[in-house]
Amino acid sequence: MSEKFTLELDDEAFTLASGVFPDGAVWLKVTDPLPPSARLMRIRAVALRDMNDFMLLAQLVEAVRHVTDVTFSHLELPWLPWARQDRHMVPGDSFALKVFARQLNTLGFDKVVVLDPHSDAAAAAVNNMVAVAQQHCLLQSAGLRQAIAAGELMLVAPDAGALKKIHPVTKACGAGEFAILGKERDLASGALTGFSLLAGDVAGKAVLIVDDLCDAGGTFIGSAQVLREAGARSVSLYVTHGIFSKGVEHLLNNGIDAVYATTSLTSPALAHPQLELIDIDAIYRAHRG
Repeated sequence: MSEKFTLELDDEAFTLASGVFPDGAVWLKVTDPLPPSARLMRIRAVALRDMNDFMLLAQLVEAVRHVTDVTFSHLELPWLPWARQDRHMVPGDSFALKVFARQLNTLGFDKVVVLDPHSDAAAAAVNNMVAVAQQHCLLQSAGLRQAIAAGELMLVAPDAGALKKIHPVTKACGAGEFAILGKERDLASGALTGFSLLAGDVAGKAVLIVDDLCDAGGTFIGSAQVLREAGARSVSLYVTHGIFSKGVEHLLNNGIDAVYATTSLTSPALAHPQLELIDIDAIYRAHRG
């Protein structure tokens, strides 16, 4: 479990160990000697998925501060857990992002750096949050950067949620145009219907759907079908956060020619000839300058 976390004090890396007690409680400790003081504590927490992961993060923060007088503390949190449940959607459910953010805020980070957050509500819920915009994540792929700038790929926003991000992506990438798709979702069941091409001429073009998140991929499979019916010669997909709950092959077998994702959630060990993984370390290094 400790592989989810990295700790640096004034740019020096420290070794961590973690495990589970017989009663199911998780534990974490820093195995290297900690200094009496440090100007900057930087923790990276990758692919946090449940409250056990949060408990490990909280233990790491407490363990360091118990020994080390830390001046500034930064958390690099590539994927913001519970960001998909960013409001009350149906009677009886919870605003889970707010619940998680309250817990995260107790750790007192001076900066929480999130990659392409799924929800605009995140900035209001998480104290001192800094968002690394979608275009800055995508542009760490040299292949995508060059292909888009050369006009070899046309960008596509798959729905209204992605539309608000496609304008800065288009500008940053030097793209000349983009297409817009629409869909309908039943909030109670999650079922998707009514895929349509709302704007943009994709006939004869290689297109790249751009979004922040892929779970099972229903949005993108439906989008690919509409794009191909409109004459697109190839359909690729970029997502910052790849859950891929049905596997990357599910996408590649259903109309997607290539997939690009960061390692925020996708394991760096995942390999496929039609998959390119963008290292989050490169994104964070570029962000820090």
